[in-house]
Order: sequence, then C-alpha cells, then structure tokens
Amino acid sequence: MQKILRVVIDTNHIISAILSARGASAKLIDWMTKEQDYFRLLMSQPIWNEYSTVADWLIPESKQRERERILNILRLQSDWIEPKIQLDVCAYKSDSRFLECAVEGKADYLVTKNIRHFPPKEYQGIKIVRIRKFLDILEKMEKYDNRI
Repeated sequence: MQKILRVVIDTNHIISAILSARGASAKLIDWMTKEQDYFRLLMSQPIWNEYSTVADWLIPESKQRERERILNILRLQSDWIEPKIQLDVCAYKSDSRFLECAVEGKADYLVTKNIRHFPPKEYQGIKIVRIRKFLDILEKMEKYDNRI
C-alpha cells in the first residue's frame, strides 16, 4: 500500500464534473468513490462555500441531482482543514483560499485548470498540476498496487 495523497481541487473541476460525467473531472470524482483510497480531498469552509455558490450559479436545473450527489461525496469524503494563514501569492485573492488550505493541510497536490493563477509548478512542496497529470499519477499508483 502506498501513501495516500493529500489533494486540494479547484472549483473549476468540481463544476466540470457536475456538468459532464464523461470528462477528466468526472474521473477524478470516480477515484474518490473507489474502494481503495489513493487520495484524500482537503476541504476548508471557504472552499466549500465557493463550490456551493458557484454550483448554484452555474448548474442548470437538469443537473441538480448530479450536483447534490457530487457535493455530498465531497462533503463526506474530505478531511476538513481550518487554515490559519493568509497568503498573497496567487494572481487572484479567491485562489489564495485553495493554496491556504493546501499549505495548512500539508497537501501533496493542488489540481486546477488555471495553473497560471498559482505560483509556478510548486509552492512549499505542493505540486500545482493540471488534472491529466494528476490522473496519470493515480493510474500509476493503481497499477503498482495491482502488481503487488
């Protein structure tokens, strides 16, 4: 058994997962529901508020059931963090809450579509990556476990 990764996921992937069950973002949610744990989502109240608020704005009525399903998975299967730090290293203040949670929760990865909004590649040991790279990491972990 390998180390369980600690991860913060930006809102754009949560919204994408709700809107489409076929994309990379939905695959990330699927990884959270596997029997074998490969990563734990780190969540803070500010992140939860953003997920919920943006979902209220952007998710159409036809996707409300999927919205509730995914938000429920996230709420129940997260490690809740209470960041006590405030950072000013992101392009937008709203992105800082994700990095603050990642730092306070000792995350391994921050997964986002907007890597240009965050410090380049890594911040205090936290790798800032696009979803495809993170899914590749999870797939390699799973292959390794299946060999054992």
